[in-house]
Amino acid sequence: MQKKKVLCVCAGNTCRSPMMAALLQKLLGDEYLVESAGIRVETARPANAHSILCMKEREIDLSGHRSRWIGDTNISQFSHFVCVHENVEDVVRRVARINGAMFLTANKDCGGIPDPYGKGLPAYRECLDLLDKVLPDIAKQIRGC
Repeated sequence: MQKKKVLCVCAGNTCRSPMMAALLQKLLGDEYLVESAGIRVETARPANAHSILCMKEREIDLSGHRSRWIGDTNISQFSHFVCVHENVEDVVRRVARINGAMFLTANKDCGGIPDPYGKGLPAYRECLDLLDKVLPDIAKQIRGC
């Protein structure tokens, strides 16, 4: 059976979406393959050092992550798109144009997932705590529960 594919999307694919993808993969399990990308044309950059450290504290290794642009993905492979903000979701919807795909914005009712970039390690930990809070509901929506 082919795995369903989920794409987590943020701006540059170095902070929020790599963390989101790793956490969501744990929540969804082996039935799904969760990847990440960004809406900015910036590729092959490593995950932010603070993202790597926060995830390492949870025994998740992001050190091998390299950013990619959503335009470099085979977008038609994905059945679900999880975005960090409504503006990001709008861009993804324009790029994807896939009938039947599910588009979600994490923490949508409260403005999405704030960008911790440039705000220091505490902001990354807050971002991760917020992802912990909102991703179980996202996982339920993806599973159709």
